[in-house]
Amino acid sequence: MAEALFRYLNQKNIINLTISFLPVSFIAGNLLINLNLFLIIFLSISFYWREIVEIKFSLFDKILILLFVLALITGLTNSVKLFESPEYIIDKNIFLKSFLFLRYLIFYFILKFLVTKEIFNFRFFFLSSSICVLFVSIDLIIQFFTGRDLFGYEKQPHKLSGPFGDEYIAGSYLQRFSIFLFFFFPFLINFKNRKLLILFLSLIFLIIFFSIIISGNRMPMILFILMFSTLFIIERKLRKYFLFFSFLSLLIFFLTYQFSFQVEKFTIHFIGLINQIFLFLVEFFQGQEPKLTNTYIKEFYSGYLAWKQNILFGGGIDSFYLNCVKSIEFCASHPHNYYLEILSELGIVGFFISVFIFFYVIYFTFIKRGELTMNFDKNLIYPFLLIFLVEVFPFKSTGSFFTTGNATFIFFILAVSIALSKKAN
Repeated sequence: MAEALFRYLNQKNIINLTISFLPVSFIAGNLLINLNLFLIIFLSISFYWREIVEIKFSLFDKILILLFVLALITGLTNSVKLFESPEYIIDKNIFLKSFLFLRYLIFYFILKFLVTKEIFNFRFFFLSSSICVLFVSIDLIIQFFTGRDLFGYEKQPHKLSGPFGDEYIAGSYLQRFSIFLFFFFPFLINFKNRKLLILFLSLIFLIIFFSIIISGNRMPMILFILMFSTLFIIERKLRKYFLFFSFLSLLIFFLTYQFSFQVEKFTIHFIGLINQIFLFLVEFFQGQEPKLTNTYIKEFYSGYLAWKQNILFGGGIDSFYLNCVKSIEFCASHPHNYYLEILSELGIVGFFISVFIFFYVIYFTFIKRGELTMNFDKNLIYPFLLIFLVEVFPFKSTGSFFTTGNATFIFFILAVSIALSKKAN
């Protein structure tokens, strides 16, 4: 038994076990995400350092490096300015955060290397993601119907957290990782009958979508639908099922809306927020003084005001609050939109570099590729592409781009997408 275990735990499998633990660490929290990130980097360098140091940088890699260099220089220069200006709060974290942000660049190159050299076992990761998604969904459903989840966390009147405790991010987690479940199961189970496969996937879709609805996370629900709509558009063989899945989505939502006061309440509130944001945009582009009628509008507008403090190069990573309070009271820690945050902290230069990176990935992994094929090895890039599309979707509220969870996820998807695209070419 011990000998068989020792044979199994070779370098490649150890690396894949740490990567496959990522979906679990996202449930456990930032401490475990950082630990997992460190293990992936440390073990990869320990096992393959001779090959890693011979990595040749592509044009995309050099542009990505430029973004990190900009963040480092901006963090350093703004830290010096703050230190020399006694009228403002001195925050040494700006340079420290910029320096620590470099770990995601290392993570990107390590992961890209592992995919390129075919060390990354995607089936391990897809299986781990599928188990975690089903677990979070079942836990949310139990919490919704019984009032408590499997860990004893109580149901709250406005949102459900499931295994995430006091963090209401269950819907976002399902939106990010559920696509691996849909791509993995058709290849894990040999469905000779195509109708049986569609029925099975419809059942999974029903469970995941219902779980996202009851979580109370409205934007993940919209992004989940957007992600699957994109899948139906790019895959010709699936287009005939688009109306069926659209009907299924509407049926699930309206039934939940009718029988859950919680879902009814947050839906009405969400529609009201959209109307207020639309009116704000009309006033803003007409040059009128905008009315900050809700928290989201205030946060978005504060991102714009913070950017105006340092238009070209921004105020540095984690500088948003320091620059925001110069223009408006009671600022949040970030403007709740990736693009506004990048503008305020890396300026217009960092913004255009980031937009180029996003567009490059979408162009070379989607526009220049052929159609989706129902083969596990040949369609590996598509779940990552679909996630990336909704992750960088500009018209949505988000967490901070530079925080542990979001940065780890974004550069994970980025590295895999680029590596698979290069392998295909």
